[in-house]
Amino acid sequence: MAIITISRGCFSHGKEVAEKVGDMLGYKVLSRESIIEEAGQRYHVPEKELIKSVHAPSVLDRFTGGKEQYLTYIQATLLDYARADKLVYHGHASHLLMPDIKHVLNVRIIANIRDRVAFMREKQNLSEKEAMRHINHEDTSRSRWASALYKIDITDPHLYDMIVNINSLNIDDACQMICYTAQMDSFQTMPESWQAIEDLAVASQIKAAIANAVDPGLPVTVHANNGNVHVHAEAAHIRKTGYTHPKIEKHMKEQSQQDIKDAIAEAISGISGIKNVVYEVAPPSYA
Repeated sequence: MAIITISRGCFSHGKEVAEKVGDMLGYKVLSRESIIEEAGQRYHVPEKELIKSVHAPSVLDRFTGGKEQYLTYIQATLLDYARADKLVYHGHASHLLMPDIKHVLNVRIIANIRDRVAFMREKQNLSEKEAMRHINHEDTSRSRWASALYKIDITDPHLYDMIVNINSLNIDDACQMICYTAQMDSFQTMPESWQAIEDLAVASQIKAAIANAVDPGLPVTVHANNGNVHVHAEAAHIRKTGYTHPKIEKHMKEQSQQDIKDAIAEAISGISGIKNVVYEVAPPSYA
């Protein structure tokens, strides 16, 4: 079985295509909105804050890294579903949350601006000028978001396995093409690609747990390989107010490292799929 991601601009019929493909294949269909809602419930984050994380970063975000924290929550929630396979997920840049997985079919739906404006006017009773302004704003925001966080051009065709021009095909034909491709041998789940999803899911859930329960600003990298996990964290700076004896300074650094290890261990203790964890916490520096 395959996992299908459908990336699209707003009002490009991506939702309709995703839902019909899901019906035709018997796959679970998830939208960006449904994943954001569940991620908010899981990690006790206001939904509006998670929604901000999928829009272009502000200057403040670039310094605080707030969007990366919330994207970790969204990715961890999505990958939990991806473990079960047979999934259609639609939302802009959806393929970026499950990178380099061989049985993931990444589809981009495109439509010309005239039809997108007409579709939006039909759905929301707007003037042509208002609809055009909204679509151009959304396209620009999504492009800036992908560029700022992933350093990519979201319209680059090399990012996708299929690009479907919805103006050249009707929705039924587009869905038939996607379903046919998803059932090809190239996109069937193999043991190694399933393990890649499992490793990515475990790593993302660990990062989310650390951000949620330990410190959202703690610099941390996580690698998982068949249940064997390596966590690297950077300890916070210790503020130096005066002279400190070297032995005391050493003890404070070691205690800070141990405190972080203990906090991480407690935060990730309930995550399934972990067999062994190696903790590496860099010693804090005095500032």
